[in-house]
Amino acid sequence: MQINNRMEDLTKVFDRTWKANHNDDVKKAREKEKNFIDRLFNVKNSKDNNNNMKPLTPNEQVGNLQRNINGMNSFNNQTKLNNIRGKFN
Repeated sequence: MQINNRMEDLTKVFDRTWKANHNDDVKKAREKEKNFIDRLFNVKNSKDNNNNMKPLTPNEQVGNLQRNINGMNSFNNQTKLNNIRGKFN
């Protein structure tokens, strides 16, 4: 009677996990697919955009925040109006 030996050679375990973590072919394929999708939809490379961006001044940050707040307020007001109109239709 043979007993099933579930012990596996450590070199096999190491090789399997190393290949899973360092699979360059998959990384290259994903990068190619991403580049294709970016070209298809005319998306600019985020690395290029980040390198050319300068930090915002506090005044610009406040202006952006105010525009965001105003946009959300107008969106909420329009939603309220649409909900009121929907009740009477």
